[in-house]
This record gives sequence, structure tokens and C-alpha cells, in this order.
Amino acid sequence: MANIAIVGAGIIGSSWAIVFARAGRHVRIFDHRSANLARFEAQIRTAADPSALMAPIHVAGDLADALADAEYVQECIIEQVEAKAALFAELDRLAAPEAILASSTSSIGVSRFTRELAGRDRCIVVHPATPPHLLPAVEVVPAPWTPQASVERAFRQMRAVGQKPVLIRHETPGFVMNRLQGALLIEMFRAISDGLLSPADADTLIRDGFGLRWSFLGPLQGIDLNAPAGIADYLTRYGFMFEDLARERAGASGPVLTPALIEMLARAMRSDLPLEALPARRLWRDEKIAALRAIREES
Repeated sequence: MANIAIVGAGIIGSSWAIVFARAGRHVRIFDHRSANLARFEAQIRTAADPSALMAPIHVAGDLADALADAEYVQECIIEQVEAKAALFAELDRLAAPEAILASSTSSIGVSRFTRELAGRDRCIVVHPATPPHLLPAVEVVPAPWTPQASVERAFRQMRAVGQKPVLIRHETPGFVMNRLQGALLIEMFRAISDGLLSPADADTLIRDGFGLRWSFLGPLQGIDLNAPAGIADYLTRYGFMFEDLARERAGASGPVLTPALIEMLARAMRSDLPLEALPARRLWRDEKIAALRAIREES
């Protein structure tokens, strides 16, 4: 099995260690901060059933030890460009030439701290949802110069350990996962600040509203089921709401929901689910939500 190096033993690094060890990978983890290493074993014990880990996790004595024979490296250090630049220079110097060097950064494009490296072609962002051992979605974000071969290797590695990688085609601040989360949170912050509702009620709207549906369906799949003829029908009926919001909040001067976008969304939805299958899918959704509610009420 592949050898995996994890650099950074905080919350994200500890969770990544579980992801790889659970899949049978040999994991070495290193952190220059002794406080993080002191908490590492406790984090592993509380984050997962140790008996479920198929391979051991070794704490490395230094960075070179962690990187020895590693085929894949996952960086999980502080969110600072300078710190990442210094570390990736060391990773590029010490790691095997064929090893993928992946960053868990949640907002900084890999081009900002690997541009001058001889091995920059093997550096890539692999940003997880937190914690990755429970939430499998992962953003894979190449730099402008990243070859397709490096992207494919990152995807293979993630799929092999049970994660669900998504390609973000080019770098943008915050990538996409945090931009989506940020848009929702910003609206919640504004609504609370404007006195429209309490913080607890804002959480209730998501936890007991969209959250139940989003456990099984993405937002686009969700609205696809909310009109008789699918997403195009929904956006024809209710698209004005999103146009009004875009003008109000973002100062949009043109349409957000162009005919071309609506057509593309409808085509994507119908390629996954034919129009005639919508009623059965709605029944499936309702059954899943009812089952999830029953589990929540038991706990």
C-alpha cells in the first residue's frame, strides 16, 4: 500500500490521518509544534474508533522521516502564504520526485506559494470539508501550470481512500466550497444584524429546513424536484427572486439566470434524471428525510 506523509497534526491533519489509515495506507505524520503532537493521539481516539483503522499511524521524528518513501504528501499547516512557501520549498527538496504535494489550504491558490519551485508541477490544492474523515467532499484546485497528469493522480488518490473529489477548474479566492458557505453565512449575519430573527432561529431554518434536504440532495437537485417539470420550470417560476437578490446584494447589472445557464442546468439535471423519473425521486427524497428525522428524534 502507498505511504502517505501528513505535515501538520492539528484538527485537519489528524482527520486526514484517519482517512488514509482507514483505507489501509501507511501514514507518517509530522508537526514541529509539540503541543499539536501531544494532542494528536487524543484527537485520533475521540475522532474515530481506533479498531477501524486498518493501518498504523506513526509520528515522525522530523520532516525527512515523515517524507521517507511517501508517494503522496498532505500539508495541513497554518493558513499563511509565507509559512506554506517555506514548507513547500522543503517538501520539494526532500520528497521523492514523483510524490504529489497537496495542500489542505481553504483559500490560498497553490500558485501563490509554489511558483518558483523546480517541482511545482506536482503541487496542487486538495482542500477537504471539515472533518474529512466524516465529510468526503474534497476540492481539487490546480495552479495555472498544473499538468492534467497531476490532477488525475490527486483524483485517483482521493477516490482510492473513499473521498469524493470535485475539480475546481481554476484558482479563485476561497475556491468554491467556502464561497458557497460564505454566501449563506453572510446572509444569515445580515438577517440577524437587521433584527429579522435570532441566531438560534437562523440555525433552525437551515438545520430543520434546507439541511434535511441537503443531506441527500445538492441545492440544484433539490430545486429540480420542487417544480412539476424540473429545474427549468422552477427557475421560470421563481427565478425573479434570485435576480432581485443579486441586484440588491451584489449590484448585478445584468441577469444572473441567463437562458444559456438555465438550459445548461436543465441539460445537466436531465442527463442524471429523466423528467419522467421526477415523481419517483420526490418519493425517495421524502422517505429519506422522514428516516433522517426519525434518527434525529431518537438521539
